[in-house]
Amino acid sequence: MHEIPHSDSEMLRGLARGDEGAFRTLFDRYWDAVYSTSLALTKSASMAEDIAQDVFTILWEKRAELPEVARLEGYLFITARNLIYTRFRKLASGDAYRRYVLQFLHEGGGQQADHAAEFRELEQCVMTAIRQLPPQQQRAFTLSRFEGMRHEEIATTMGVSRITIKSYIVQAIATLRKTLSNHPSGAMSALWALIFLS
Repeated sequence: MHEIPHSDSEMLRGLARGDEGAFRTLFDRYWDAVYSTSLALTKSASMAEDIAQDVFTILWEKRAELPEVARLEGYLFITARNLIYTRFRKLASGDAYRRYVLQFLHEGGGQQADHAAEFRELEQCVMTAIRQLPPQQQRAFTLSRFEGMRHEEIATTMGVSRITIKSYIVQAIATLRKTLSNHPSGAMSALWALIFLS
C-alpha cells in the first residue's frame, strides 16, 4: 500500500516548527522546478544553481512565516524571480554584466556588443516606464513584481480592495507592454520575463 504524500501545508507547518525532515521533503519536491525555472530565465546553469540554493536558504530562514503561504510553488517562483532580477541589476553595474550578456547570447561575432547595449537599454526603458505609471499603479506593480507581495498583502498595505489592486496591476502591465512593444525579443527576453511573468 502506497503512503499518501504529505501536503505542502502539512510540510510548511512542520517547517515552521524547525522540522528538518519537512525541509528536506520540500527541497526534494521543488528543487528541480525552481532550478528549471531559474535556468530558463538566466540561461546559465551556474547562476540557476546559485539562485535555487538561495531560494531554499530563504525558505529555511523564513520558515516561521510559511504556514500563511497559500501556494508554495508560487511563493518559490516569485522568490526565484526576485533573486534573479536583483542579480541582473547588480550585474548591470560592471564587467560581470557584460560577461554574462556575452554568455547569455553566445552568438559570436560583432553582434554581441550590439545586443549587450540593447539589453542595457531595455532595462533602462523598463525602469523609466515603471516610474511613469500613475502613482497607485506604480506602487501596486512594484510591490507585486519586485517585493513578491500577494494581492491581499498589497491591498492591506495600500488600504484598498484586492480587486482594485488586481486592476492596478493589470493596467500597469498593459501600459508597460504597450510602451515596450517596439523592443524586439531575443536578447531582452529574459528581462522581459522577469518583469511580466506572473
